[in-house]
Amino acid sequence: MQESSPQLEGEEENMRIFNAVLTSLALLMALMAALPLYGLDLVLIGKGELITVSIDESNLHLFMVRSAAFATFATFSLNYLRRRRPLSSVAPLLYFCAWALVFGPAYVFVYASPNWKQAAFLIFTLVLIFFLYRENEREAKTIFVDKW
Repeated sequence: MQESSPQLEGEEENMRIFNAVLTSLALLMALMAALPLYGLDLVLIGKGELITVSIDESNLHLFMVRSAAFATFATFSLNYLRRRRPLSSVAPLLYFCAWALVFGPAYVFVYASPNWKQAAFLIFTLVLIFFLYRENEREAKTIFVDKW
């Protein structure tokens, strides 16, 4: 029976703490991505409170991009916890576009009425996702063949 060294136990404890903090951060970012769809926003800078959000056609795109970005960060955090290695270099764009394709229609459905410009954006994003997915698959096969 092997005894583990105090240094190894300390590193494992640090890793557990890091994983707990990263999991909490990922959940917070996912929550912050979804809250504006329900008319709320969690503002951490300043007062650090939950406020009512005012979304209209003038700032709809900004909130959609913000939510897609937070969801992308949360996805990458959870992916790190699961795999502990990076994805291909186009993966951030792929994930961001995929989340934009989720949050774009959601914000339009909740706060605006659909029009041809929004439909064109969604079609463009869908086509972009297709190309980014193919490139991500090709790149992942050549770059990350071995574990880190």
